Amino acid sequence: ARGPSGPRVFLSRASPQSGSPMIMKQHLILLLAVLASPLAGLHAQTVLQGGPPAPVREPQPCQVTRIVDGDTIECAPFGRVRLIGMDTPEAGQEPFGDMATEALTNLIPTGTEVLLEPDVEARDRYDRLLGYIWADGTLVNWALVRQGFAVLLTYPPNVQYVEWLTAAQTAARADSVGLWAVDGFACPPSEFRRGRCG
Repeated sequence: ARGPSGPRVFLSRASPQSGSPMIMKQHLILLLAVLASPLAGLHAQTVLQGGPPAPVREPQPCQVTRIVDGDTIECAPFGRVRLIGMDTPEAGQEPFGDMATEALTNLIPTGTEVLLEPDVEARDRYDRLLGYIWADGTLVNWALVRQGFAVLLTYPPNVQYVEWLTAAQTAARADSVGLWAVDGFACPPSEFRRGRCG
């Protein structure tokens, strides 16, 4: 999904390898097998321990009405919200874009009541509201990074949780969880948008 406007600090270095379709298929089958494992739910709960404890700024309640993609939702009454501090694969980066969208849907299905926390800048150049989403005491932006379905992407001055997100990405990559298990970030989303890799 397209990132917000402003200076970008991309702190992820994914593997430069780009697999053949056969290798990609094998990786996808491996990931699906891991996710289908009886231990997957337990592992996901363990992975989501240790995030930020509570919002720093005053959040506002909203209800998820649509999951647009892995890092964008629609949340009534505010409309479209771009989750900040992280970035997920684009729709054209299949199957990874769909997998990130599914991961976000699993965290906050349509109808979920969540809290929207702002940072310094409220909107990007596409007029999307920018924010952090909290659900059941968990920072969803952080959870997506820690589960391995998003990478760190910050646009100063919106860097409120950069240390948490950096640590989450380091741990997700080291644990080879989510898309890290299948080279899903061999072409980082920001580089894909620039046409530098496919």
